[in-house]
Amino acid sequence: MPGSLIVAVVAALAAIVPGGAAGASDEAPTADEAPTADEAPASDEAPAKVATDIAVGVRLEAVADVKVARAEVARGSTVSVARLIERQGRVTAVDVELADGHIARVAMATVRASFRVLSE
Repeated sequence: MPGSLIVAVVAALAAIVPGGAAGASDEAPTADEAPTADEAPASDEAPAKVATDIAVGVRLEAVADVKVARAEVARGSTVSVARLIERQGRVTAVDVELADGHIARVAMATVRASFRVLSE
């Protein structure tokens, strides 16, 4: 039955996402839902500072060896942010200029995990 697959997927997502569909919404939290200063963000959430630090022209340093496109950025190497890629109002990826001048697209999850901001 084709409808049962959709029901199974929705049930699986409800089990994975805390708070069910309400926890998965893209809406900003209300004042009574907003985390307090002493609450730490969840481990899969990036600190708010990272998102504001990323802009065109920012230099990033690799904190580990990172494979981007067909190239590998060695730990300690720097790249420059050439372009921000936005989807639905959120920065989802950046184009970075490698040392040889090539441009490679890097997902924000990889940027957060494998790079640190050198300059703003």
